[in-house]
Amino acid sequence: MIMYDVHGHMGKTSSGEPYDAHALVKDMDKYGITKVGISSLSGTVNRVQNDLVYECYNQYPDRILPYAFINPKAPDAHDEIDLCLGERKYRGVKFHSWKHGYYADNTPQLDEILTHIEKYGVHVQTHVGTSPLSTPFVWMRLAKKHPKINFLFTHMGCREFGYSVIEAVRDIPNIYLETSVIYETDVLTRVKDCVGAKRIVFGTDWPYKSVECEIEKIYHMGFTDEELEYVFHKNAAKLWKEEED
Repeated sequence: MIMYDVHGHMGKTSSGEPYDAHALVKDMDKYGITKVGISSLSGTVNRVQNDLVYECYNQYPDRILPYAFINPKAPDAHDEIDLCLGERKYRGVKFHSWKHGYYADNTPQLDEILTHIEKYGVHVQTHVGTSPLSTPFVWMRLAKKHPKINFLFTHMGCREFGYSVIEAVRDIPNIYLETSVIYETDVLTRVKDCVGAKRIVFGTDWPYKSVECEIEKIYHMGFTDEELEYVFHKNAAKLWKEEED
């Protein structure tokens, strides 16, 4: 089975542990993951975070795909979008209001920034599920307002919002759900019926979570072999614009 990991990281964890591209690729080889998309683990300066993942991409351009980590309140947000998505051809944009310290529902800059991102045709990832800063519902409104952008909710809303998110996004076709961190059986077995296999995307949240566990749980979610192809790689390829469904 081809496996693409749509959600990885690079740099230092919140506790200060450093991780580099060599460690990432070593784990990918161990578990049979062909490609991974990454954003920075932590930090507040757009350029520093995005240069880090670009350096990792240049080390393993066939294995690692960079995402732009954008703080919408930073004064260089629009310049960074043009550099990362234009000149450097990153494959997506990551927002993390908890890491960057803002309330998405009190950040009017997001609407203009999403309009800017839309010109480049990439998908948008957002961490949703760590209240009070990272609740999912404002991102649902933004997804409805920007239907040409595919949004990926990492962690399906995490442990706090998993049940509500899988129900709430049923009828928002441009929202995809990524699988890492969720371990509640009821959420994992219900999500397929709520949104369908073509909107569920495998991710590991590397290096925070056990890669082996994140892979193994997918096989217990009730997918057919054909559906597993979408979850493990076809949906990621679509978000990365590598192939069309």
